[in-house]
Amino acid sequence: MKVFRDLNNLPTFTNSVITVGTFDGVHKGHQQILTKLNKKAKELNGESILITFHPHPRFVINPEDKSLKLINTLDEKVKILARYNIDNLVIVAFTKEFSNISATKYINDFLIKNFKPKCIAIGYDHHFGKNRTGNILLLKKFQSKFDYEILKIEKEELEEITISSTKIRKALSEGNVSQATDLMNHEYIIEGIVTKGKQIGRKINFPTANILIEKDYKLVPKN
Repeated sequence: MKVFRDLNNLPTFTNSVITVGTFDGVHKGHQQILTKLNKKAKELNGESILITFHPHPRFVINPEDKSLKLINTLDEKVKILARYNIDNLVIVAFTKEFSNISATKYINDFLIKNFKPKCIAIGYDHHFGKNRTGNILLLKKFQSKFDYEILKIEKEELEEITISSTKIRKALSEGNVSQATDLMNHEYIIEGIVTKGKQIGRKINFPTANILIEKDYKLVPKN
């Protein structure tokens, strides 16, 4: 998987099949979409592209709201996505300026200009552009002009993804890491710098590592 972090430094993609999303947790529901993306790219003799944003759009649009906790940091998500055979991961810097571009400019100046997609995988309720005015209907309007097809992600599949994310966050908040692991189909990751603690572990003959979590948005399981 090739990882790109700068829109100004993208290659020319061939018959690209794209999807856009946060993919937090990269759980079983997300994995089904990745499988479809890769299958379609193979059919078109092209390449799959997952486009994601950093920081999370909610952190930029509502910076005062600290309630959202993410299952993965960006680095963790990149490592997990690398397991699922996506050809390209593009990480787009999400800014106030980006959030204010119109839905039409989002299609023309962002999707078409950068990725020249032959196929766009999108959910029925996916919204984009300023005030979230863009949707699947607007993409269909530009279909013939830009010669791409739309791979619709059905309602049931999206609901499964939403339910899974909620269940994973709930399980972790309750300390049920094994349930979260089952839903994600891979282990839960915590990364950070090992720091000096109270050195209690050595007194009970049970070595421990104190991990400094640098990202305050990272969801840490209950003790």
